[in-house]
Order: sequence, then structure tokens, then C-alpha cells
Amino acid sequence: MKFNCSKESLMGALAIAQKAVSSKTTLPILEGILFSVANNNLLLRSTDLEIGVEVNIPAEVDTEGDIVLSSSIIGELIRKLSGSDVFFESDDHHQIKIECLLSNFTLKGLSADEFPAFPEVIEDHIFSIDATVLKELIKGTLFSVATNENIPVLTGVKIELHEDNINLIALDGYRLALRFGKIKNAVGEDLSVIIPAKSLSEINKVLTNYTGDVIVKFSKNQIFFEMENTQFTSRLLEGDFINYKQIIPVEKTTQVKINRRLLLESSERAALLAREGKNNLIKMDFNQDQLILTSNAEIGNVFEIIPIENIGESLKIAFNSKFLIEALRVIEDEELMIHMTTSVGPGVILPVEGNEFIYLILPVRIAEEN
Repeated sequence: MKFNCSKESLMGALAIAQKAVSSKTTLPILEGILFSVANNNLLLRSTDLEIGVEVNIPAEVDTEGDIVLSSSIIGELIRKLSGSDVFFESDDHHQIKIECLLSNFTLKGLSADEFPAFPEVIEDHIFSIDATVLKELIKGTLFSVATNENIPVLTGVKIELHEDNINLIALDGYRLALRFGKIKNAVGEDLSVIIPAKSLSEINKVLTNYTGDVIVKFSKNQIFFEMENTQFTSRLLEGDFINYKQIIPVEKTTQVKINRRLLLESSERAALLAREGKNNLIKMDFNQDQLILTSNAEIGNVFEIIPIENIGESLKIAFNSKFLIEALRVIEDEELMIHMTTSVGPGVILPVEGNEFIYLILPVRIAEEN
């Protein structure tokens, strides 16, 4: 194998490929990145057997071939080189020479024969989605997944597809996050799958500076994301997701319209004391034209007043400040609605207009005050 490529392009490709390198494995091959060159193209592949990444960049190829190199070593080495182009040449014993300006290195690699193959795609289900939309959907739900594995499916995000609609749903037993979006060029029947939270977190990082369309495909137990020169794959979680629609209350006796920024800032201030007490508790007293928000702890008290429009009954309720703040931070609307029924029923956060999101938070029970 003999080729050269741009150092800058290689650094960017390695940064993406390293996201799927296994950090805890007994298989040395999974600690590496596969380098494969052919047809003036360098392909980098990595996997931890849960997620996988392939990145392609241009290269000037003299001799085709492949080799597996240590992810940590090659990544650090390329970053510290000072030239603009990097030259590679390997021998039959899986040793590779790397040259850049006056720097010369020799690394021991591994045979590519044992590196896991990329899963095959069966294109029965496929669609495209604007990367900006996908990033908003992920950001708007990922924080609500369960962090323990008592119910494994809740450590993932459910993706529902229906015609040109896509829904992402996450819940952890205390809160629910539901975001709605649009897809394009959908092929296949309606579909529902569960993708691990870690996978969505990594694909979101890959999408950071990408603004084009993402092509999404499915096979029996895998999901694939394709964008320009990168393909990302993840296994899907098996099992039945909780029927989240039954959790969302239909009735509402208190309907509050409130400024999102004012509520967020007041909640963040109250949380400074709330986190010193039990359950990160903040109390909310919804009257007809104002919300009184309080938090009490041994080190002090918070008392805030926020103007509101209340269509319905007055209500006293308490929430975990962390859950409320995390939901408010991923909403961009200037104003929002909060629907409630009783002090022991969930609070439901909705847009004033449209149906882009639903956030549901279970309250914390508090003793009634005289």
C-alpha cells in the first residue's frame, strides 16, 4: 500500500472515525482504524460493534491496500505533523512508513483481514432529512432518556416514521420529550425503531458543522446515516417501547401562557438553592396573572414573580428544577403553554402555536400549605 493525502483532510476524517473506536475491549483490532486505499480514495473505518463509522477522503494512490493502525497513536501523530501532505507506504509485514516534510515514522499495524465488515444495507426503508432539523430533533429529546438500564429500551430514543412525518420520543419514568419533524423522499411503510442514546449523541457530534441533507436507511437491526463523505451506522435496541400516548393527559384545568426566557432564568436562579435540598424542588403557585416561584433550603430562600396569562384555575405544584430547566433550554419559542390538571398530575409544556414539541414532567408531591 502506498499513497499520500492532505494532512488537514486526514485530521478531519480521523476525528470522525475515532468516535466509533472501542475504548473498552479485549480485541486489539477494535482499538484501531482501518485504512483502505483504492481508486484515489482513502477509506477510514472504525467500530466498537455497537456503532460504526466510514469516512472517505481523496488520496493519490500508487498501490492499493489496507492496514489497521492504532487510533490513539495515528491520531496524535497526524495532529503533530507540520506539513501539508502526508505520505504512507506499508510492507507485507503490516509495518507502515509515514513521511511529512523532514519527519519520518514507522508504525506497526495489524492485518485488515480480521477487521469487522460494515453491515449491509437493505434499502426497504429510506428517507432524507435536513441536517438542521435532525440536530434539533436529537437535541430536543436526548436529555430525557433513562440513564439506568432497568428498562433497556428507555436508554434509547424511539423514532416513528409516518408518511413525511418523523417523531422522536424519549422518557425516563419522570419526564417525556416528544419532538416532531418532516422528512423527504420517504420509501417504505411506516416504521418504528429504537436507537441507543449513545449512538444519537455521536451522530449529533458528526453533524455539528454539516448543513446538507442526511440520508437515513434501515436494515433488520441497524440504522444508517449518510452525509457527503461519511456513513454512520448503529445497532437498534430490541423490545417494546412504553405507550407514551397514554401518558399525555387529555384534560386540562389550568392553561398558562408564559415567557420561556423569564421562566428559565427564574428557575435557574431558584435551582441554585433547590439543589441543596431534596429532589431539586421548586414550588410554583399559578394565579390568574402571575406565577410565584419559590425554593427553600437551609442556606436560604428564593421568591420570584413572573407575569402569566392563566386560562383556567389557580394551582400550586412543584417540580424537580433539573427536569424543568433541561426542557426549557431546548425550546427556542419566545412563549409557551403549560397545561396542568392537579398538583399530583403532570405538567405539559407545549408551543403556543403549532405542534413542534411536547414536554411532560411529573410533579413532586408536597404537603399542602394552609
